[in-house]
Amino acid sequence: MAKFAPHRGKWKMRHFPVTVSTVLAEGSLVEFTSGQLAAADDGDTVVAGILVKAIAATDSDYATARSVPVMVPLDSNAEVMASGQSGFTTADIGVEYGISDAVTLDQTDTSGDIFRVLAVSNGGANVVGNLRIGGSL
Repeated sequence: MAKFAPHRGKWKMRHFPVTVSTVLAEGSLVEFTSGQLAAADDGDTVVAGILVKAIAATDSDYATARSVPVMVPLDSNAEVMASGQSGFTTADIGVEYGISDAVTLDQTDTSGDIFRVLAVSNGGANVVGNLRIGGSL
């Protein structure tokens, strides 16, 4: 399963309000929508961070207003691992890409610029890079 996770550098867990009745996978990139978290999606150019714990429709507090934990990099040098990706090679190092959904990098989107590739491993399935948080990469 594709997901994002802190890899190196300084990260901090923060709690933010989440949109009520929203299903999100652990390791999803999240964005702010009307002051609440939602899944990041195609076309986003800034994300809030990485969701720490999955939110399922079967959770007892699924339909309740609440805050959830999100990992946020403390500087632009913090590295994130995008696992479960496909098609990446060392030729992608240094390139900035967007996303197609909250857990998938999009190699066809070079204008979204959410993620800068720093390293590729496991046959292109694991990609290390920097995230654009709050407008800077």
